Amino acid sequence: MAYYENRMEHLDGDLILYQRNLATAAPNVKTHRKAKWYMKLRLGPRKFVNRSTGLTIYEDAYAFARKEYDRLSNAVALGHTLEDFTFEKHWEDWYQRNLNNRTWAADRQRWHKNQAGRYYKAYFRYADGTSMRLNDITPIFAHAYWDWRISYWSTQRGENLSDYNPKRRRAKTVSTHNAAKVPSKKTLQMDQTALNQIFHDARERGRIQQVFKLKPPADSRPHNRRPHFEPDEHKSLTAYLRSYRDVIGHFKNDKVNAWHKMQRTQLYHFIIFMLNSGLRLGEAREMRWRDIKFDEVDKEHAEPICVVGVRKATKTSQNRDVQTQPNANKTLKEWKDKSPYTGDNDLVWFGQQKAGSAPKPFTDLNKSFQTFLSRVPVEGAKDGLLYNKENEKRSIYSLRHTYATIRRSHGVEYPDLALNMGCRREQLEKHYDHSTSNSRRSNIVKVNPKAKAAAPVATDTSDPFLLEAMKRFQAGQIDKETLLALLKPNETQS
Repeated sequence: MAYYENRMEHLDGDLILYQRNLATAAPNVKTHRKAKWYMKLRLGPRKFVNRSTGLTIYEDAYAFARKEYDRLSNAVALGHTLEDFTFEKHWEDWYQRNLNNRTWAADRQRWHKNQAGRYYKAYFRYADGTSMRLNDITPIFAHAYWDWRISYWSTQRGENLSDYNPKRRRAKTVSTHNAAKVPSKKTLQMDQTALNQIFHDARERGRIQQVFKLKPPADSRPHNRRPHFEPDEHKSLTAYLRSYRDVIGHFKNDKVNAWHKMQRTQLYHFIIFMLNSGLRLGEAREMRWRDIKFDEVDKEHAEPICVVGVRKATKTSQNRDVQTQPNANKTLKEWKDKSPYTGDNDLVWFGQQKAGSAPKPFTDLNKSFQTFLSRVPVEGAKDGLLYNKENEKRSIYSLRHTYATIRRSHGVEYPDLALNMGCRREQLEKHYDHSTSNSRRSNIVKVNPKAKAAAPVATDTSDPFLLEAMKRFQAGQIDKETLLALLKPNETQS
């Protein structure tokens, strides 16, 4: 019995439809499903496509095969690939090529992997859960991603993920509440960049025929000042940090082991350093002792500072020297005396690692910092310093914003501060500059000085009449001319 049955040729043999004899293909199976139609397309010399239409009705299978023939013929004419890529298959290939080319730093690699796993692959799927073919992604469907993404954490799926995180089964908490309900404009812009890179790469490799460029909807939300520490909170923060470091006072704990105490000491010096340098978290993570020049002296300032060389493998991919404040110089020298890793190429800030192995960058000091903030006693606040008065959650990044605030309050100009912090002036004005009307009080309430006319003075203070006249003048009951008229006769008589 033949393997191929019901062979139907079209377009001079360029399009062939056939069915397989299931009894021959699977002789040991007692019952068979209804046979599906397969298509064999000839698209040029030695260019063939042979695959199932997935359809059992001939008319439907022919319509599908003819559409595929036209689409693939057009792809061949344009030099595109005939391999049928799904979004997930293309993303995996694109991601691996970027890893091989070392395009991204470690943080960026994790970001792309996490975003694709949580959002991109979840959206670009068919209703049955399988990844979409790239050529089935229409511009309308692609642009609908933004509505889906913005409302993601408000849907049943997002709420379930917020309430339960299987990766934290043995932790004190199992929830994932750190994702914002509504993503920020910056978050959507980062998604835009990543998705456009993915689809552009697919187009360059001939895997997708439609051309479109994604852009998130306009965000009308105002750019508010980012969470930072006010002067009184700053003092409280540093005061309780000492108690935390030394395990005394409010943070006294008899069960703290040697490694935990080392971690507390590191967190103390790390926070003091960040407050006095304004570095990004990723820049501090890559710091090594050879990147620091201690005791640099400036002729206009008495106290020495340290200069930190930021590495290329950070956010801006550029080297720059950061001029710190004197307290950064002091705290780094103190930390170097206590750190177990002080070689020139050793990391300044490190995470936990196995005994005998080389130190690795810390993974998340932010969790320890936020736990510390929540325990700082603040009257009327159950979460201590963790939230500001606008109920915005603080993080280690709040130290960078606090640095910018303090520098601006001391009169540092925008160009100098932007150069040191590695950002643009526009970013400083939009996000980092926390100047308020209080810092500009003198300029706001000032008035133009006016010469006040000297009030007439009575020469004879013993005369009750003159005293009464002066009293009424000072009370505004009589004007200056009337007072002078009252005084003149008495001056002539005298």
